[in-house]
Amino acid sequence: MDTLIKKLKLNKNCKKCKFKCNTIYFQQNFKNWTSGNEYIDKYIQDTQLSAHEDPEKALEWIPYNRFYDIKYGKKTGVYRANWTDGCIDSWDNENQNWKRFNKNMIIALKSLSNPKSFILEVINEIKTDYELYGITQNPQTKNYMMVLNDKCKKCNLMCSVIHFKQNFESWTSGNDYIDKFIQNIQLSTHKYDAYKKPLIEWIPYNKFYDIEYIDIGKVYANWIDGPLREWNNKNFNWERNQNVLVMLKHLSDLKNIASEVENEFMLHKIYGITQEPQTKNYMMVLSNKCKKCNYICNAIHFQQNFGSWTSEIGIYNAFWIDGGDSTNRNGIRKLVDLKGLSDPKNITSELMNKENLNPQFC
Repeated sequence: MDTLIKKLKLNKNCKKCKFKCNTIYFQQNFKNWTSGNEYIDKYIQDTQLSAHEDPEKALEWIPYNRFYDIKYGKKTGVYRANWTDGCIDSWDNENQNWKRFNKNMIIALKSLSNPKSFILEVINEIKTDYELYGITQNPQTKNYMMVLNDKCKKCNLMCSVIHFKQNFESWTSGNDYIDKFIQNIQLSTHKYDAYKKPLIEWIPYNKFYDIEYIDIGKVYANWIDGPLREWNNKNFNWERNQNVLVMLKHLSDLKNIASEVENEFMLHKIYGITQEPQTKNYMMVLSNKCKKCNYICNAIHFQQNFGSWTSEIGIYNAFWIDGGDSTNRNGIRKLVDLKGLSDPKNITSELMNKENLNPQFC
């Protein structure tokens, strides 16, 4: 009989909704947690009992051991951490538990100055720049802390700006002008601007391989990670086009970096800034698309090979193994004449004269 009564209680319907809604699932769990503070318990429970249709509006008590990689941000004065479980999404009838999203997400932990009057403090935080998920307690200091997420004022959600901002503490170029320049661009790439503005970043030089020096201040390389595409909420990281061929070009004036990058952006898509560790030169990481065609055309493929050959002056007869340049190299092992150029400085006019005499010039 006792078992039946308990079962009936567990399956009771919400008086307002006339069915078993979110508030019932929250209520059934009240006995399984406490913050140790009656004011906090009451406030959390009230939010849960009002979340009839949308469980995301409810706060929860979050044990401190559900956070990891907790770091104090010197610039922001706020603790950052990864939240193992992530946010409540909806009730899972099969597993009798909450479905969650954004697992391992980055959150902010901010201390409550007065737990007795914390409701006003919480309301003020929600009104400003944050979305509130719940309350926790640091077991060492015993301080109660709000579990928050940055919210963009313009987009009213977590857009690209927030993801970039949360990563500011983890990198530096070693130069204030460059750091400020990159951060300013990142802080302008909101949800609706992300496809209009470049997504640029600081790129460590060890992320490049097969580096070829083509000309003074110009280098080609393969970029392991590849450029940023969009944020993946499931993996809580950026999606990228990996192993992309890029051009690295020296920055000549760091104090006027904005104008230099702007000029370059008219010709190339810019992915970020890097620094050559030996020379200490800062370099723009650019797409290698053709200025004229706006894609990687034949001219770019030729240009990328400039560093692998050089000219010699002389007169020879020889078999050319590859043959003339065509789609399938049809002229393999073609007999050709090799004749020296008398004046390399006037190579254009000399080649034109040769071509007029011999239309088979290769």
